[in-house]
Amino acid sequence: MIFIIGGMSQGKRDFAVRTFLASNYLESGSEMGDAAAKEGENRVAVDFADGEIVSWEVFQKAMYAYDLHQMIRRKLEMGEDPKWLEDKMWKQLVEGCPERILITDEIGCGIVPLDPFERQYRELTGRICCKLAAAAAEVWRVTAGIGICLKKGERMSEATVYGTNTKPIEEGFLQEIASQTRQAVNELLDAAKLKEGQLLAVGCSSSEIASYRIGSCSSEEIGQAVYGVISQVCKERGIYLAAQCCEHLNRALILEEEAADRYGYEVVNVVPQLKAGGSFATAAYKGMKSPVAVERVTAHAGLDIGDTLIGMHLRAVAVPVRLAIKQIGGAHVSSARVRPKFIGGSRACYGESK
Repeated sequence: MIFIIGGMSQGKRDFAVRTFLASNYLESGSEMGDAAAKEGENRVAVDFADGEIVSWEVFQKAMYAYDLHQMIRRKLEMGEDPKWLEDKMWKQLVEGCPERILITDEIGCGIVPLDPFERQYRELTGRICCKLAAAAAEVWRVTAGIGICLKKGERMSEATVYGTNTKPIEEGFLQEIASQTRQAVNELLDAAKLKEGQLLAVGCSSSEIASYRIGSCSSEEIGQAVYGVISQVCKERGIYLAAQCCEHLNRALILEEEAADRYGYEVVNVVPQLKAGGSFATAAYKGMKSPVAVERVTAHAGLDIGDTLIGMHLRAVAVPVRLAIKQIGGAHVSSARVRPKFIGGSRACYGESK
């Protein structure tokens, strides 16, 4: 964990993005981020969880979070036991997301408040911050946008800060998830009765497959393993694959240019990366003959590995398909086929459901 402290409005979030994230990252809603968006720059927005607004559940697990002091204040105002907050809150923050960047204002300076609540709030915040600083890998104080390192243990790797997994994945695990993926996709295609030239939308979280929280530990090897199997099965059946990107690219999809032309989809300009698109879409972009990105498709079936939410890319009417295989690695698997709408009411006659 990287713990950043400093006075109010001293540029702590800008410092965090500038210092610990890649040059193509900007804080969502910041002046730099808004300016980049107006200029059409292809940069990734970093959403910080605001302790003054978000729920404790969201704040506890957020990779980037600020205004910890406001979260503490809200907890006190809601009647939380101060002893619990002092003993447990910092532990839950560390355990909820050990790789996070956590930011708070320093509120211990100046005149001691006369109000008993304000004194308790200030003292409790100080005690919690002391425990977080002891647990953090790095502690920084920021003044006027300039950071001074107060503590520096073993520097977290770029992969840890960006949420990517560069450690080699065991070959046995890759073979296992490849086998599970093959079973799932074949079972779905059989149930959906997809014909040659139809479209399969697939969303995949390599983090969830590796039993991490979605988006927190992307693995290039896992993405390639899953894509390789699905791509092969689709080619054998003459089916087009649409690989869904992550939410940083608004769940756009990568597919062959031939498929986009056939279905009349408008092509957009973006190249998926591990943390801006995801490992599965990145593997698809590298593996396809002539890949293009589109913002939306209306697929004939969908496979969701890791609860990535592919429903927006399915035709009406989507029908759940209950697969025999429920997980790929640590990721929950769900799927759906589509059927024509039934129209006409009770007097209508229907053909065989497709």
